[in-house]
Amino acid sequence: MEVIQAISAISNISTPTILLVAAIFARISALVMFLPGLGEQAVPVRPRLAVAMAITLILTPLVISSATPPETNSAAVMMMVAEIISGAILGFSIRIAIFTLQTAGSIASQSLSLAQLFGSNIDASLSSPIGTLLMFVGIVLAVMAGLHFETVRVLVLSFEIMPLGVFPGASETGSWAVERVAFSFAASLSLAMPFVVLGFIYNLAIGAANRAMPQLMVAFVGVPAVTLAGMMLLALTAPVLLGVWLDMLNDIVRTLLGEMS
Repeated sequence: MEVIQAISAISNISTPTILLVAAIFARISALVMFLPGLGEQAVPVRPRLAVAMAITLILTPLVISSATPPETNSAAVMMMVAEIISGAILGFSIRIAIFTLQTAGSIASQSLSLAQLFGSNIDASLSSPIGTLLMFVGIVLAVMAGLHFETVRVLVLSFEIMPLGVFPGASETGSWAVERVAFSFAASLSLAMPFVVLGFIYNLAIGAANRAMPQLMVAFVGVPAVTLAGMMLLALTAPVLLGVWLDMLNDIVRTLLGEMS
């Protein structure tokens, strides 16, 4: 009897209400696609879908009361597109931290002559060994630090500055994206700076040795030496590097919360 009552209650939901719930789900699912941990291609689709639906059930009562349902089919389509774009913007703003860590690993590998060693990454793309290692550990730290709970707070506040069905401003979004990308590359170089300095010292020493002994194949001696020194440097600096990166990720989330509050 309770099941029949539940089914009848669902059947009585109006079409505009269903469209509003679908629009909320579109924003949340677009964000989950970019979210560190859940957004990786290695994670099956069903867990990601379950998380998106669960967050939708939580946020729908908070959002749907102040939302205006679309009146036409074209308005409904535009609402879905606007919500997907809004969710992608929010997800990219958090995902940029993972891109930063991956780029820092690539710069470090290039400095240690390991950039030619590529392997499968957590997102099924080719990546340098140091980048893959840092990315794995960074995602684990982000999940352990409660990133996903903070993301729900960002979602709740996002509906206040980006109302349901409203497209974000093109000029504001463009300038914001450029700033985020510039910040990502600057932060990547800062995180990889110890390895860049080591690579510079290595190339300087190789050049001096080659000028002193042209007949000696210094690369056969120098490459294993710089690789060993790089691995030792990675073991020493990885805890500090990942700690700085986690603080940067928390600053990104706090900035989002501050801009939306």
